[in-house]
Amino acid sequence: MQKKKVLHIIDSFGTGGAETWLLACVKYLYSHPELNVQFDFLASGGKTGVHDDEIKKYGSEIFYAKYSLQKIFVFGRELKKILRGHGYCAIHNHTDFVSGWHFLSAAGSLPAIRVAHVHNPWNFVNNYVVNPFRWFSFRMGRLLTALLTTKITGTSDAVLDEYGYNKWPFKKKRVMPAYCGFDVEKFLYDETAKKKMCDEMGWDYNCRIGLFAGRIGLHNYDKAINQKNPSFALSVARELVKNSKEWNFIFAGYKGIQGWQMENELKAEGLSNRIKFMGLRNDLPSIMSASEIIIFPSLWEGLGMVAVEAQAAGLPVLASDTVPEEAIVCDEIYFKKRLSEGALSWVKGINSITSSHFLHRDEYNKYVLQSRFSINASVNYLL
Repeated sequence: MQKKKVLHIIDSFGTGGAETWLLACVKYLYSHPELNVQFDFLASGGKTGVHDDEIKKYGSEIFYAKYSLQKIFVFGRELKKILRGHGYCAIHNHTDFVSGWHFLSAAGSLPAIRVAHVHNPWNFVNNYVVNPFRWFSFRMGRLLTALLTTKITGTSDAVLDEYGYNKWPFKKKRVMPAYCGFDVEKFLYDETAKKKMCDEMGWDYNCRIGLFAGRIGLHNYDKAINQKNPSFALSVARELVKNSKEWNFIFAGYKGIQGWQMENELKAEGLSNRIKFMGLRNDLPSIMSASEIIIFPSLWEGLGMVAVEAQAAGLPVLASDTVPEEAIVCDEIYFKKRLSEGALSWVKGINSITSSHFLHRDEYNKYVLQSRFSINASVNYLL
């Protein structure tokens, strides 16, 4: 029987939550041939990404076509060619309001099922709409999305509400969120991870380790604000290690220029041995197992998958109150604080949380495994 094929449109296969989720979906479909479904991808940024080779290894195709509003007809020709040549039964677009422009460019060749998927919170738009041209792009793109899609979903109900997709004319197309699932069992707590981490960092095994996981620098300098809020995280880490010789701290994520600047500041302060910047890593589950707490001080989030992954590792989370409530699976180990309370208050919160007693860490994995964030639940909802 011929496979049912779906074309997903993304900017590129970076290291973000959506891309990691789609990679997990591809792996799941590959390991469940009885589903007889294949996901292919169009990278509308026109560039290769970090996961491309792995995606292709599991039988998916990746096409590259650079999109810009100025070259919409060139992009449209490429998209029509792909759609006509590969027999897709559905198209699933992950580029927020730009979905509408993409669908317009391929009008006449679109499959019957056309899904727009909102991943970024409303504040992403505030960063984007910086001139009249971009304001027009956003407003018209959102209207075209309402007209040309058959379904609108998002990473959370919170992000869909922020975009006004609970109102006419969007609400008639809106469906339940398509939560980004992941391989939960990969995050099962590993009690040997801490010793490995301490050996790598040259730390005493009895130390306590705090974690921030997210991009530090930005790839795209058009975006003026880093929603992950690494500067606040660094303020917390500084206060934490200064107030207690027990604590060390890890930053895991793309460094960029800001990350290098932070490292230089710490060297000047004599803290570079206690606050480490690891850059991009492919062993986040192990890093989470080695840590005692993760801080997640985001300025805004569509959902906050790192916080969900941390819960799967049994790792207590201290998050800003801007993170949607839908990210909470294990409320016993999930804590919220306002950013306005300041770094010292967050340090007090860390010390209070880590002195509490919880279940053994591997117990929490099964709760996330049974949730809407398991890759099994996620893929089956998509299908």
